[in-house]
Amino acid sequence: MKRLLQVCLAMLACATAPAGAASEPADAAHRRAVEDARAGRIAPALETLRALAESAQARQDILGDYVVVLGWAGQHESALGLLGRIDRAAAPAYVLEGLAGSARRVKQATLAEALYREAGARAPERVEPRIGVALVLMDQGRLDEAAALAAALRLQHPKNADVLEAFAEVATARREYFDALEAWQAILAADPAHRRALRGKVFLLKVMGASALAIELAERHPGLIDAKEREALAADTTASRIRWGAIDAGSVRGAERFAMLDRALAESEAAAARAMDPAAPLTAIEPQLVLDRLYALSERFHMREAVALHDALQARKDLIPAYATAAAAAAHLYLEHPERASALYREALATDPTSLRTRLGLYYALAESEQHAEALALIEQVAASTPAYTDAWSTATIRENPDYARVMNDRGIAPLLANRPAEAERRLRELAGRAPFNMDIRTSFASSLRARGWPRGAEEELRWVLAAEPAHSGALGERAGALREMRDYESAATALSLAQATAPEDKRVMRAVRLAEVHEMRELVVNGVSGGSSGGPSGTRDYALEAWLYSSPLAYRYRAFAHFYDAHARFANGTGRRERAGVGLEYRSPLVVAAGELSHGIDGSRTGASASVAITPNDFWTLRGKLDTSANEIPLQAFLAGVNARRALAEATWRESESRAASLSFDHFGFSDGNRRDVAQARWTERVIAGPVYKLEVTAGLYASRNTLANAAYFNPVRDFSPSLEFANEWLQWRRYTRAFRHRVVVSVGSYKQQGFGSGPVAGARYEQEWNADDRLAVRYGVGRTVHPYDGVQTARNYGYLSLNWKF
Repeated sequence: MKRLLQVCLAMLACATAPAGAASEPADAAHRRAVEDARAGRIAPALETLRALAESAQARQDILGDYVVVLGWAGQHESALGLLGRIDRAAAPAYVLEGLAGSARRVKQATLAEALYREAGARAPERVEPRIGVALVLMDQGRLDEAAALAAALRLQHPKNADVLEAFAEVATARREYFDALEAWQAILAADPAHRRALRGKVFLLKVMGASALAIELAERHPGLIDAKEREALAADTTASRIRWGAIDAGSVRGAERFAMLDRALAESEAAAARAMDPAAPLTAIEPQLVLDRLYALSERFHMREAVALHDALQARKDLIPAYATAAAAAAHLYLEHPERASALYREALATDPTSLRTRLGLYYALAESEQHAEALALIEQVAASTPAYTDAWSTATIRENPDYARVMNDRGIAPLLANRPAEAERRLRELAGRAPFNMDIRTSFASSLRARGWPRGAEEELRWVLAAEPAHSGALGERAGALREMRDYESAATALSLAQATAPEDKRVMRAVRLAEVHEMRELVVNGVSGGSSGGPSGTRDYALEAWLYSSPLAYRYRAFAHFYDAHARFANGTGRRERAGVGLEYRSPLVVAAGELSHGIDGSRTGASASVAITPNDFWTLRGKLDTSANEIPLQAFLAGVNARRALAEATWRESESRAASLSFDHFGFSDGNRRDVAQARWTERVIAGPVYKLEVTAGLYASRNTLANAAYFNPVRDFSPSLEFANEWLQWRRYTRAFRHRVVVSVGSYKQQGFGSGPVAGARYEQEWNADDRLAVRYGVGRTVHPYDGVQTARNYGYLSLNWKF
């Protein structure tokens, strides 16, 4: 349009020839005013023309020039205020064009279009009015009409710079950026120093997201943009780096994945420092720059800085858009503040309710704050509203929705977070079958296998994932954890090193690192029980305390340990005691866990030795065996009578999953008094109810034994048999990541048949609480009561117990 105004100036100069009725002084002043206006001396020109227009109101030529120069001065309202005095039927085209330009700038599009069309009708040979019409149509949003007119003009005037400029502006409005860029280039091909074309190209590059190129172009032409414009371009460059840096962070592996984000953060550091100071003012550009930085900090996993910056912006009471609020929510969730994250995600959804990323963030925040009912309902809503295909109105446009697989993956793993791993495994197995080359789904499927107690199956799945995508950080972290659960510690350490080198900020990698740290600690295990009874093999008062202290792992596979056992029971004929201390060495590999121990009787009993082995060939079977020359498991009545025993144990355990297991064992005791005791036991456990708060496990058991010695000094039935049924109810009171508090009510019923004494009912109940202080300390304690017949006499026992597991 500046070119259009220059043409109008030239015409205005031509229109200053004296009118026949005019006085010579007025004509001279008129000419001087026009010359001043053409030379850029707008203020004196306006003063002269104003005076002339007032003194010679009949002079349409002076009034017309005055109106045009008012437009050049930006006084468009004043120019349009004189429209009523203009004889539009006789006014020159350039005057109508000037008035049209003023009308366009004050957004009177209808008037502007009418004036441009009148000017075009007055001077059909002129291109300027048609350019004006195209631009007004663009302003009105009638882009197809504007584009058609601009294309026609360009066809007729292919080298006209004003036409090319209008074409570029209309193409930009239609977001046809490459067409616009081609038009600017056409102007610059003819005139490389064309300032308007250079500015147009600079700001087109900005719109196209190439702000860095825009700055580079502007710096090659000093004065092309002012300081504020350059500041805005720099902020856009930083925002562009953040957008691309976020993509790199999720796709590029190794040290370079954060390079662009780090550069963007460096560019916004000064603005952030001012934003953190409540008294420091921000420039017009800096608030947006700081908001973009908040998002970048979240993507860079600088979560504490993101939270601090968000708090500072809230203190300023600045308006924080949804994307920045969601970024702050993600930072809080990463820092394990799920309640605060939930509140911020809800705040972001209030203004941007369709954001998939925010809705999924809210789901995870709800799940991690143990609000599982709402979380599961939300993920189902998200899944239902996410189509598998987009643009599906025709076969030509249909394509897969890239968000669908992500949502289905999150829906698949949702039951796992709600303590229903079987359902998660079923969903993810089906998904992995449908999308075998989606590595995120395959990794989640492996996580569900681990949750079901199948680390070997998970590790096999993860090896497949990493063969296809070696730098998949989630799979690397999961595999390190699976290998550790398999007791393949050397491979776990190697996998963990690779995971840390790839993406140490990944939560799955961080969990694997933490598991490794805890594994390397020393361990103390303590079990204690104390009770009182009306009689029977446990005596009237009894207690037992057993403790193991393990060293940190040695050469990956070994742990040295100390073992202490202390048990007392009071009988009518005295107190039975068992006090022993031992030391040993444990060996662990993927196939075998073996231990050997030498123990000495503090109570004066003989030195003993024991060896145990457990073989785990796969995720389902464990075969155990143990030999002990001085067993602690025999009645304290026997020790009171000076009787010791050797023990041999064989056991097979089948664990189908976390919900089903069975075991069968055979124990043989060789007592020093010549008695031989054989004990057979079978157990079957089913988890019949599973959920985030409550679960119920039912265990059916069978027990049978026989002894070869009659009239022993301890309870020693010739034969006995006992079926039982146990109901274990567990409630989760609260949980906060690795911290949790649970309580259980366990009830058992059954019968006991002893040869020579008939049958009698067996019952038991206990109440216990379990406190997990963190992932290093777990304490379980409770009280209980049992009723059991011995030698035909129904005996009740009340007891309390404590178990502790501490890694330090």
